[in-house]
Amino acid sequence: MTGDDERAALFAAIESHGTEIRRVMSRAGADHLLGSGLTMQQFRVVMLLSQDGPLPHSELAHALGVSLASVTGLVDRLAARGIVERTPSPADGRVRLAGLTAQGLTLAEQVTTEGRTLLHTLLRAVDTEALRGLEQGLAALRGAIGHEGP
Repeated sequence: MTGDDERAALFAAIESHGTEIRRVMSRAGADHLLGSGLTMQQFRVVMLLSQDGPLPHSELAHALGVSLASVTGLVDRLAARGIVERTPSPADGRVRLAGLTAQGLTLAEQVTTEGRTLLHTLLRAVDTEALRGLEQGLAALRGAIGHEGP
């Protein structure tokens, strides 16, 4: 097997592992997600805001890959449910930021906690040597996208 063949096989294996891990992890927050009555797009807004803090609608639209009108509708529905609130941007009073309310923060934290608990359960089943390799690989991948580790 050539170096290129080995790399292609490794890429395919990593992709396959990632798909299965995402499938299992996506179910980790299912109880709170399903109980919330949110659509997947609404849930994506909640998780983006929990990670990035308040954002203008234009940044949400870009991150979600949808139109500004779609984001306005998503934020309207989330605001009506008390999950998101709009506030003026400190940098430009004409711009409104969408941010999570206390209720929205609680929902995001519940889902994140469930996911983290499952991740820790899975990682406890992996031996220390494999964990070292996983950490090194993930650190390299993180470096490739330009984000340094802790």
